[in-house]
Amino acid sequence: MSLYSFRIYLYGLYFEKGTNIMQCVRKVFFYMAALFFFVAISDQALAAKSTNFYEYSNAKGVTVINYHSFGDYKEIANINITAKLFREQLQMLKDSGYTTITEAQLIAYLQGHGRIPEKSVFLTIDDGYESVYTIAYPILKEMGMQATLFVIVNDVETGLRKGVPMLNWQQIKEMSDSSIIQIGNHTYDLHWRGKNDAPKHEAMILNQTKEGKSLTNDERRRYILEDVTKAHQLIEKHTGKAPTSFAYPYGVYDRVAEQAIKAAGYQIDYSTQGGFNMFGDGTVHIKRIDSSNRVSAQDLKRILEKYQKQAEQHYKNRDIQVEAQVTADKVALKAWLKSDMKNSTLQAQETRFELYKMVKGERQLQRNFGSYLVKASNNTRVMSTEENVTNYEAGGYSVKIIMLKQNGSKEVFWINFNR
Repeated sequence: MSLYSFRIYLYGLYFEKGTNIMQCVRKVFFYMAALFFFVAISDQALAAKSTNFYEYSNAKGVTVINYHSFGDYKEIANINITAKLFREQLQMLKDSGYTTITEAQLIAYLQGHGRIPEKSVFLTIDDGYESVYTIAYPILKEMGMQATLFVIVNDVETGLRKGVPMLNWQQIKEMSDSSIIQIGNHTYDLHWRGKNDAPKHEAMILNQTKEGKSLTNDERRRYILEDVTKAHQLIEKHTGKAPTSFAYPYGVYDRVAEQAIKAAGYQIDYSTQGGFNMFGDGTVHIKRIDSSNRVSAQDLKRILEKYQKQAEQHYKNRDIQVEAQVTADKVALKAWLKSDMKNSTLQAQETRFELYKMVKGERQLQRNFGSYLVKASNNTRVMSTEENVTNYEAGGYSVKIIMLKQNGSKEVFWINFNR
């Protein structure tokens, strides 16, 4: 109701036939109170509507499922999965409402700015056996799913691993071109163990070459980097695409191996440690669970449900707390850690606020709201910032709140709003 029409309505009340002055005054006060209440509620509704907590519709955790060989090779019986069981597992994922995401989606999610379906999984395949092309690839294509394949390049070049046929470059390129299979790096020739193939003697953590030559830590760092670079170059040469991801052979690494892989510049690297991966966890040492003939479709379903429950509980128990108020004029934010409200020793080290704008469906960083060091005093344990948004262009925006902890970890929270 406009102010003008409201004024006319009051005149109508005043001159209503048979109405005394006191009755009219009471009516005026009643309608004025109703109007102010309506305006207040409208403002609150507007603010509530424009503040959407981004994570509430995001996955609480992602499980990465890893495969190796498809079929029935006696030489590698412990890592085989039959075509029938592989199909059953993928059908179970579909029937249970899971979405198989791409590696690009996984990376964005782990970096703390990607939104994916609440029940998401990611598929990987290690080594590069020929059965990936003859069995897994057609089934993935049929199911409309995708995976990343990590190839041991030297074994691809020789054509065999443990007596089992490997993929050739033509097959690898065909799968890469289809976008169903993305190709990652699994080293050129560092997927072996010393001491007669004994555990804890993996090449990635062994200070010697395959020929038994001793290496210092600096020499091993260069040795790993040269091997990984050689594999990288050959994958790019034969597929036309540079690999962006790396999987540690046997899932094993140490400080020297980590430094070499970091120097190689990969966006994401994978371990074989079991478990789920959380929003904003980062893209180093991604946890994966192995699947084979020893895991039925129902077994896999139970594992995924267990990890999903754990991720949801972990999400509920997160340390970071955020309070937001969004109006037509400004965005006001407060962030703190629950642990810092209880303990005298501060866990928080720094809080950052970053502004993103939605451009063609992608979040693009615009600028920092601010970065604040957390001080060890009662009145600075809650970090706050305000942003005037009156001059913002129309569109969708997001604020990313990042709280860095003293132990080097971080917690991330997102808030969306519209202008």
